[in-house]
Amino acid sequence: MTQVMRDEKGARISVMSSFMAIAFVALCWVLLFKLNDVFFASIGFSTHISWIFLPAAIRMLSVLVFEWVGALGLFFGALVTSDLFSDVDFSTALALSTMSALGPVVAVEICSRWLGLSRTLRGLGPRQICLFALVGAIFNVIPHNIYLYGSGLMSSPFEGLVPMFVGDLAGTAIVIYLTSLILKLVLPARA
Repeated sequence: MTQVMRDEKGARISVMSSFMAIAFVALCWVLLFKLNDVFFASIGFSTHISWIFLPAAIRMLSVLVFEWVGALGLFFGALVTSDLFSDVDFSTALALSTMSALGPVVAVEICSRWLGLSRTLRGLGPRQICLFALVGAIFNVIPHNIYLYGSGLMSSPFEGLVPMFVGDLAGTAIVIYLTSLILKLVLPARA
């Protein structure tokens, strides 16, 4: 096998890996969104804001692990769950999906530099997870609220700040807590 053939094969595998990662992140987003809808729709603040938002948990993690590929997965997952066939026009769905993908990219970049963490997640402890969730929520909440106000979907740019911020933090905390419980049950304790 020549070097060119090996390079082409490697490139095909890399492209397939990227598509699989995009699909995985989008699927996780959609599943968490649907779970959120089942369990927490009754306490939603508005059409676009929930007091508990489970998909927020995968924003930072997907970008940390998969980088730009994770952001693409977030974009497509958010686009699928944007209720394109209801009262949301395509430009709003596109804008909200883009913000859901780009906010975590900026937040991960800031947190990675600020905390000095590698992309392998080595050294990521409870304090860093809390900081990631906090910064991720900030970089999600502010652009979303500015857009929702600017597009006339909110009467004030501050109207949804607290509920969306609380929703992102609560959703992240719930998913991380449940994941840690599952991992404790599945993985044996180490001495």
